[in-house]
Amino acid sequence: MKMKLFCGMALVALAVSLRLFASSNAKDQFVAHEWGTFTSVQSADGIQIEWNPLIKTDLPEFVYSRNVAQGGFGGRYPVFNPFGKDAMPSFVRMETPVIYFYSDKERTANVRVHFPMGRITEWYPQATRLGPYATTNKAEAKEANRSLIEWTGVKILSRDTKETSADKLIRGNNEKGENHYYAARETDANFLRVSSPHASSGVEYERDLFYRGVGFLKAPLTLTLQGNENDLQLSAMAESFTDLFVLTIRNGMARYQYVDRVTPRDSRAVKLDAKAFAPLSEVREKIMREMAAALVTQGLYEKEAQAMVNTWKDQWFDEEGTRVLYLLSRDWTDKTLPLEIAPRPNDIARVMVGRAELIVPSVERALSQQVTIYSEGDDDVKLQAINEVRALGLGRFIEPATRKMLGKNPNQKFAQAAWKLAQEASQSVEGKTPAVTEKRPRAVTARVTAQDVQTAFAFSSF
Repeated sequence: MKMKLFCGMALVALAVSLRLFASSNAKDQFVAHEWGTFTSVQSADGIQIEWNPLIKTDLPEFVYSRNVAQGGFGGRYPVFNPFGKDAMPSFVRMETPVIYFYSDKERTANVRVHFPMGRITEWYPQATRLGPYATTNKAEAKEANRSLIEWTGVKILSRDTKETSADKLIRGNNEKGENHYYAARETDANFLRVSSPHASSGVEYERDLFYRGVGFLKAPLTLTLQGNENDLQLSAMAESFTDLFVLTIRNGMARYQYVDRVTPRDSRAVKLDAKAFAPLSEVREKIMREMAAALVTQGLYEKEAQAMVNTWKDQWFDEEGTRVLYLLSRDWTDKTLPLEIAPRPNDIARVMVGRAELIVPSVERALSQQVTIYSEGDDDVKLQAINEVRALGLGRFIEPATRKMLGKNPNQKFAQAAWKLAQEASQSVEGKTPAVTEKRPRAVTARVTAQDVQTAFAFSSF
């Protein structure tokens, strides 16, 4: 009897302890959520194409970049890459990862992201450290050669921070006109304050930590398209992926098919039905809704998922072409992009999307035909060829499409005409540029010295 009473009391005590523990955790909530995109370009034969878009990034002017001397650190911290992102062809473009924080109280955190198979190229707010960087200290050389971005002393403002006041602080960063960068702010995450020697006030405010880069690894999903352009094969190399959306947009019409999963042991065949096209506006609304739901299933909050699809609305769901959007596994993300946060949050969600852009044979043939016309025609004919290439809707993928097409046409004259045509087709249309080019922070002067160039080769093996 005493034993039963003792056991009963022990169970009650355990239950009370668990409730107290749960209550304590509820009062000390600290959560980090992250989303981002890895974009690759592939040809119909399954070959991934190394690329470097001719149309430059459309990030706001206040975002920091390696294309600027010292990366906006003002010389006190020698970020190195005198050639910048423009000189780095890569298989994967890591686009717009953002990290949100949720905390019931104000706290300070240190954040570090490693990218061992790539390089961070843009970021905001200002980082504390960015690697690889130049140093004359031999003992520090190994550490300096690591690819990473680090923010120390990130102040996560309390939940009761007046949103109107915090909004006012970050609204000063908004530039005139629309920019998909701002869509990422539409969440309930805590506002952040980060020290910055570049800011006139010494601090910068934002809703998230943002960074972007280029990857020298290949995407883990391979696409193979038959010559009839109706039969697509999806193959995973080493990881399993869920929630794949095969989307084609053409002349204001679109179609998509959903594939639940692809594993290394189970390739998936997708029949691209030419009769399945519907008005783009209808298809876009439906696929955005379904993709947001898939992102929530993987751990994002609803507003975060909506912010992500809104960020890429004009590219994922509006650009001409055929692409596969798929959710990368958490294991792949953690291996490719290790994340450290101290103190460690109670929960960390990381949801990355792979975008595999497919250069289909018919587009490749059309591009080759226009290069021939351009190379042999007068000014009027050349202008017509430029307009025809623009009509293909390749956008920033005209560079890898040209690269792939030239693999079959090694003639030097033809190649010169192809690159000139690609450059001209990427320039302004009726006075409007296809995208805003990268700009340097206002107070920083870009200057590349002979020493910078010499240091470049020290990191060329990275």
